[in-house]
Amino acid sequence: MKRALAGLLAVGFAMLSATPAQAASTTITVPFKENQITWFTTARTITVAGSNIDAQVALGGVMQLAWYKCGDRNTRGAFVRMEETRKHVGTNFKAGTKFCLASNSPYTSGTVGGTLWWSGN
Repeated sequence: MKRALAGLLAVGFAMLSATPAQAASTTITVPFKENQITWFTTARTITVAGSNIDAQVALGGVMQLAWYKCGDRNTRGAFVRMEETRKHVGTNFKAGTKFCLASNSPYTSGTVGGTLWWSGN
């Protein structure tokens, strides 16, 4: 009985002390150029396996984002047209992945603000 109680207490303590994975997010200001890729060098790290990279911008339909492996522009995702609703930029990343962003626009040049989410979302 004492062993069973000790086991239950140990499991309960482990559950209470386990910290859930936190999603990472930040506000972003994204300059973009017509028919030209802008490669940003701010590295972000995926800490939770299976995480997605999502983004939402204040003015949709005018620009695109893609993820790329920082330092290796040949390893990247496809450009995704950003909207005023949250959209996937990339999915199912391994923990420890470091990524950067790139932007472009087939239509115009400008700057747009928004939100970027990664790790645990």
